[in-house]
Amino acid sequence: MALSPALQKMVSAASNKYSSSGANAVKPKEGRNTYRILWAESAPWIGEDGQFWADVGVHWIKADDNGKPIAVVGDCDICFQQPSVINAAIEAAISSAYDEETKKLYEGWKARKSVLLNVLERTGGATPEDSVVLELTPTTYGKVMSVVELYLQAGQNILDSNEGVDIIITRTGKGLQTNYDVAVAPGVSKPVLAATIQNATNLRTHIEKNFFRGEEQKALNAIAQIAGVAVPRLGSSTSATTPTAALTAPSVAVEDAVIEEAPAPKPVVKKPVAVAEVVDPIVDAAAEKRAAILARQAKAAAEAEAELAALEEAEAAPAEAAEDILSSLPSDEQDAILAELDALK
Repeated sequence: MALSPALQKMVSAASNKYSSSGANAVKPKEGRNTYRILWAESAPWIGEDGQFWADVGVHWIKADDNGKPIAVVGDCDICFQQPSVINAAIEAAISSAYDEETKKLYEGWKARKSVLLNVLERTGGATPEDSVVLELTPTTYGKVMSVVELYLQAGQNILDSNEGVDIIITRTGKGLQTNYDVAVAPGVSKPVLAATIQNATNLRTHIEKNFFRGEEQKALNAIAQIAGVAVPRLGSSTSATTPTAALTAPSVAVEDAVIEEAPAPKPVVKKPVAVAEVVDPIVDAAAEKRAAILARQAKAAAEAEAELAALEEAEAAPAEAAEDILSSLPSDEQDAILAELDALK
C-alpha cells in the first residue's frame, strides 16, 4: 500500500507526544511479547481523523494508599477532551490538604494515563485471528511510534496488513525499575486478514463500557467525604458535556458526603446597539464630569472669598467699636485718651 502523508504526519506527532510521558502501568508480560498492530484506513473503528489508538485515563479513588478503590472512573478530559468535574474536585481536595501525606493520597486520585490499540498477539509463534486490546504506558507507546516513524521515513509502512511486520516489546525489571524495549520482529511476518481488522474493537466504545459505568457521583461523594471539600453534583453546568448517559446514572452515595449544587449560569442576552447609542453617552458623561469639576472649583473659590471677607470684617470691627466708644465721651476725656495713645506709639 502506498505511504499516506497523513499517516506519516500522525505517527510523527504520536512519537513526540508519548516519548516523554512518565506513566508506569503496563500490560505486556515479563520477557518478550510479539504483537501485530492492526491498522487500515477503511476500518470502521478508526476515527475520521485516522487515529488507530486511544488515550485513556482512569481515576482510582481510595481512602488510603493500600486500600481497595471506592470508585474507578474514566477521565473525561483524557478520554474525550471534555471538561471533568472529577478533576476539579480532586484539585480542590489537593488544595485543602493539611500535610504531605494527605496531599500524596489526594494526588493519587489523579487519572493514570495509558494508551490502547488493537493488536494480534503472536508471542511464541502463535497466529490467532482474533484481535485483542493492548494497554501500554504512554512512554512505551511512544517507543512503538518512534519505530513506526523510522520505517515510514525509509519508505516502509510496518502497519500495513499485508506487507507490514510484527513488533516485539521486551519487558525487564520490576516496579519502578521496569523497562520496555521495542523492536521490529526479524524475518517475514504473516499478513493480517481483512476480516480481523474489520472486526477489531471500537476503542471508544471499549473505554465507555469499562470506565464510564455510572460510578462518577460515587467518586465525587467519596472525594467530598474523605477530603472534607464541597463538590458539585453531576448534572450541573460543569458536567453538561459528559460523553455518555452513564455519567448521570444513579450510584451508591457515600454517607454524610458534602454536596453543593453548582448554580446554573444566567443566559446572556445580547442586544444590538447603534453607534450613536454607544458614543453619545460617553461624550455626555465626559461633559458632565467636567461641569461637575468646574462647579466644585467655583464653589470652593466663593467659599474662600467669603471667608476672607469675614476675616477682614472681624479685624476691622474692634477699631470701629473703639471709635464709637470714643465719640460718646466728653471732649476733654477724648483728648486725654488720644494723648495716651500717641505716647504708646
